[in-house]
Amino acid sequence: MAIIINRPPRMPEPAELKLGVGSNILLDGGINLRNDPTQIQDNQSPFMQNMLPYDNGSILGKRPGQRYVYSTSLGSGGINGAYERLWSGEKVFAWGTAIYRQDGSSAPVAIMSGLSNRKGKFYPFNGKLYYINGADFVEIDESFIASAVTPYVPTLLISTPPDGGGTPYEQANLLTPRFKISFSSDGSATKYYLPFTGLDPDPVTIEVNGDPKTEGVHFTVDRSATPYAYVDFAGGSSPLGAIPAGAPNNVIVTAAKTVAGNAAKIKNCRYLIDYGGENDTRLFAWGNPNYPNRVFRSGLLDASYWPENEFSDVGSSSEAVVACAKHYDKLVYLKERSLYFTVYSNPVTQGFWGATQIGASFPLYPINAAVGCDMPDTVQIIDNNVVFFNSRTGGHILVSTQIKDERNVFPIAGNILPALLAHSPAELAAASSVDHDGRYWLCVGDAAYVWDYRISPYVTTGDVSTDEARLSWFPMTGINAACWIQDGPDLYYGARDAGRLVEFHNNYNDFGSPIDAVWRSKRWNFNLPHWLKTIKKAWFTAKAGGYSKYTIRYISENGETVAVEEVNVNSFRWNTAAWDTWTWGVNEYPPPILIKPKAKKVVYFQIEFQNNRLNEILALINIVVPFMIVSKVK
Repeated sequence: MAIIINRPPRMPEPAELKLGVGSNILLDGGINLRNDPTQIQDNQSPFMQNMLPYDNGSILGKRPGQRYVYSTSLGSGGINGAYERLWSGEKVFAWGTAIYRQDGSSAPVAIMSGLSNRKGKFYPFNGKLYYINGADFVEIDESFIASAVTPYVPTLLISTPPDGGGTPYEQANLLTPRFKISFSSDGSATKYYLPFTGLDPDPVTIEVNGDPKTEGVHFTVDRSATPYAYVDFAGGSSPLGAIPAGAPNNVIVTAAKTVAGNAAKIKNCRYLIDYGGENDTRLFAWGNPNYPNRVFRSGLLDASYWPENEFSDVGSSSEAVVACAKHYDKLVYLKERSLYFTVYSNPVTQGFWGATQIGASFPLYPINAAVGCDMPDTVQIIDNNVVFFNSRTGGHILVSTQIKDERNVFPIAGNILPALLAHSPAELAAASSVDHDGRYWLCVGDAAYVWDYRISPYVTTGDVSTDEARLSWFPMTGINAACWIQDGPDLYYGARDAGRLVEFHNNYNDFGSPIDAVWRSKRWNFNLPHWLKTIKKAWFTAKAGGYSKYTIRYISENGETVAVEEVNVNSFRWNTAAWDTWTWGVNEYPPPILIKPKAKKVVYFQIEFQNNRLNEILALINIVVPFMIVSKVK
């Protein structure tokens, strides 16, 4: 006779919340400060710092550490500007009254001094690197020879008879008072009239049929004659006399007439960009406080020539042009409260005695009259769209340059907006940014906010709020970047508070001090807001990376408990080895780690991971939180 044993039925497994690898939701949602902690996405955090997503969002780990490129600072006061890439294989930056080059981690070497100590911008153009800072305009060649830009001397008139007139050829150059007039001799005249009076006392130089002639010897100059100054070949200690008729334009006169403030129109600008439609053939300059809405244009492929009438006044002068950005074949002008764009169009060929000159027009079109940019160094091109920030409304993305269409600019930074608005106006105005390795870095004060647009690219679905809310932003502390430099995968910045550069490195310390990394979960109610739940245990998986201690906090409406878990998931690497955490042990298969929150009869539950220990990692792959439903809330 068989014996039947009646076993009690097996209890069902508790429900589980799963995040990370092995679930449909990775730990890559970033921070959300706009919404209540109960209303954010399951993989977002109401509080986190110094954590970044890795491996396409499958790992959430502590950011790299920081160290000085060269240990000794040049002195107090921050870096004034840096070229964002390497120039001839070296870093180039401005500090104090000088420009420096730095090869690797060696000491910086000054290549030019005597500059104004103020913020400036570097920009490459036509084989040279240019620096402008509102007072100085400098060019640097590929051998690091730096000097003030030597202005091009334009020929204003050609085929000019001795008594004046001639054919206009080039415009005056704002950078220099010097100009040329090209005369054609007639065989009888000795006086050659210039189109101005009141010439500068600088020596006038003349070439006759290619031979140089000297003032006071071969000719004299009446600089203040009215109505026009003239040169007289009948004067001088050895006068040349009437010049026989010859080929056209055989007498070239070079003189100078200063127009007050002309050079300052360019030198007082603070920003440069190259543009020319489909080819970047001209430099554009702006940021002159005396001409707030004016953008100046250089000559064709010539940063030494700034024609006096080549400029655009963008909208009203009551609203400054703050930044410019290239968007496909258009140049976008970002003003404080509005956006415009220009295009290169209508090239015109004009023939003069066989010479050809190409002119171009740059018509203006409004884009958006409701949104603008007042944080100039926040502008970047992200996925072919213009990203910029405003101190009142946060971050925006321009996805189209359709004329007068206010639906082409969308918000992107709502998840970090409360933190941004907590910064001072001065910190916001001095914010810096860089687009590096699929991430947009925004540094305000000593905080940074990183948008990983590889894992959360901006996509327009028609729901503006949802499109903004799903973008992954990651806040950082202790990053004080005035400007940035990139070298492939390596990222550097110029410090705001000292004369030196900083680089990110693989060890988990900032200048020898611990990095405080934190990730706190959403305030979960497990989609059961009216039920009590009990969470007895949970699991998390940490990335292989050596020995660490994680401080884990369990938070509910009943209070907070703290546990410290030793995490020894070893994966030895020389480039991240540190003696205080030394081990030869290797584990390529990180095991799940059991933790015991023991949260009983709670509606809400949060878990927080923290590591603020020297050279230790905090890296999460997944989290599993089983929960048992107890009863409805009474």
